[in-house]
Amino acid sequence: MTKKTDKPKPEPLFVLGLDLDNKPRGGRFDKVDDRIVSVALDLGLAAVIKASTEFGQVAQKLPAGRLYASGKAFIPAIKEALLTELMTILRKPGDESEAYRLENRPKKDGEEPAARCKSPITSGLPRSWDEVDVGHMVLAHEGYEDGWWEAVVVKREDDILTLQYRDSPKLPTFVRHLNTVALVNPGPLADKA
Repeated sequence: MTKKTDKPKPEPLFVLGLDLDNKPRGGRFDKVDDRIVSVALDLGLAAVIKASTEFGQVAQKLPAGRLYASGKAFIPAIKEALLTELMTILRKPGDESEAYRLENRPKKDGEEPAARCKSPITSGLPRSWDEVDVGHMVLAHEGYEDGWWEAVVVKREDDILTLQYRDSPKLPTFVRHLNTVALVNPGPLADKA
């Protein structure tokens, strides 16, 4: 007779915030999934993984979200009071929840979208130079005095990358060879993805 080992329970994912129409939305999902995070970021929402105990208890009030086979996700509307309560917990000093959100909110139809990473969750980062592709974040060197800066790959042709600074999307794109950029450590979540 063999012993059955229990797999560790995956971290739940919570998505919340004001969408592009400034309407409160939120949902809870059983596990972290880059497709859900991508939909959330496209709507201007925040994604929370590894929630603190206090946040996790209150976040159970969020309705269950849905991920469809097509890759689209449904994030329901919620009451503004619940959103305020959850955001207050996230902003408390000492709260250990990991929340991710775009610094530059997406634009509505007709406006030029800012470059962004495919996923801010560590499992979305490339593990090798061969894996670097459009949407991935890398570090680009700007010189001895300026140092290294986060950049998003907007185009790849063989080993030539066209990059855009992640935090300064209005600056023009620039070109770097693959060997001149650094990778961001994807961390332990990349092994579990």
